Amino acid sequence: MPLVTVEEVIPAPAADAWNLILDIEAYPHLMEHVHSVHILEQGPGYRLSEWEVNLKGCVMRWVEREEADEEKLRINYRQIKGEMAAFEGYWQLEPLNDRTTKVTLAVQFDIGIPLMSDMLNPVAERALRDNSLRVLRSLASRFNDPASQKVPTPHAV
Repeated sequence: MPLVTVEEVIPAPAADAWNLILDIEAYPHLMEHVHSVHILEQGPGYRLSEWEVNLKGCVMRWVEREEADEEKLRINYRQIKGEMAAFEGYWQLEPLNDRTTKVTLAVQFDIGIPLMSDMLNPVAERALRDNSLRVLRSLASRFNDPASQKVPTPHAV
């Protein structure tokens, strides 16, 4: 399965970056390519969420399970229902100092059409890399814009 990994340094303490990343229901307001995100269920350390995202002109819908470990600053996610055969990955935060955090977003996927994977995987990989970078840069811009410095308190995972 192809793996896409992107990184961005966010000008915020790790706790603030963590809270912003967990606030997935705000993503449609922060990122134009995210149409909707709804939390379907949550419990200690996990949640199920439903997503609708524009990926290079194609609307993708899926339900994912996220497992968050605040101590390790890591969120693992995987599609449990959706259009791809597999869609999973993680968010990893690494405090660089008390004012900056490196955020890594990884996505591993399988389109599920074996006969066309050689042709479709590179296209999907580029689209996922572009969207993943847009996600990270949108989050980073929340801390670069003085008007949006208030970090929301997310729903606990």
